[in-house]
Amino acid sequence: MPPPRATARPEQTVVVQGVTVDENAMTDTAADLPTDGGPRDRAPERRCIATGQSGSPDGMIRFVVAPGGEVVADMDGRLPGRGAWVTARADLLEQAIRRKAFPRAFKAPVKAGEDLIGTVERLLTARCLEYLGLGRRAGAVVAGYEKVRAWLDAGTVGAVSLASDAGDVAVSRMGALKGVPVVALLTRDEMGRALGRENAVNVAIAEGRLAKRFLAEAGRLAGFRDAPYPVDRVSAGLRENG
Repeated sequence: MPPPRATARPEQTVVVQGVTVDENAMTDTAADLPTDGGPRDRAPERRCIATGQSGSPDGMIRFVVAPGGEVVADMDGRLPGRGAWVTARADLLEQAIRRKAFPRAFKAPVKAGEDLIGTVERLLTARCLEYLGLGRRAGAVVAGYEKVRAWLDAGTVGAVSLASDAGDVAVSRMGALKGVPVVALLTRDEMGRALGRENAVNVAIAEGRLAKRFLAEAGRLAGFRDAPYPVDRVSAGLRENG
């Protein structure tokens, strides 16, 4: 598959875990109410019920109350009713559950399921994989080192997903990815299933809206999965091979 046409873009920073949430950049000037006004409430900031800090909803997860009184994740932010927001990190969601922040936010005896954290991780993983599958069908995603390298050489890559279980050989090739955001959160088997193949270690997503959406979801997933390769190790590979 030939690479898409290159477009001019500013220099980017390599990120192992996608776009992470920076708590220090949050403000505490958002609305005082712990819940929003419903799915049509498009305020630019949301208040995390775990930390009390406010920030962009892009780095948070919305929760609503199901008819049975159970707290459920609203990944698209479209479910009816008031919503409570938590920064997309497993430890903060655990804190919100442990400190009973949801009943206080909703002012009702709501319950968070025992596997709410695991459910959120699975939903975020599924969303990332769905974007890869959509990209493959649209011709905006390729897999395999040689194909990824060809797209990188053409300057048309918006993001690269490196298998979290790729191993040292794949990491040593990271020099080819200089200047492109890198996500290392999905396993080779997960990406392979999404792309209709046995496995996938190196996956490239063409520049554009799909890559941005993938990185946004990967940024939230990074709060629930640990990347296997420290930033300094990847940076060292870039210096050696770049």
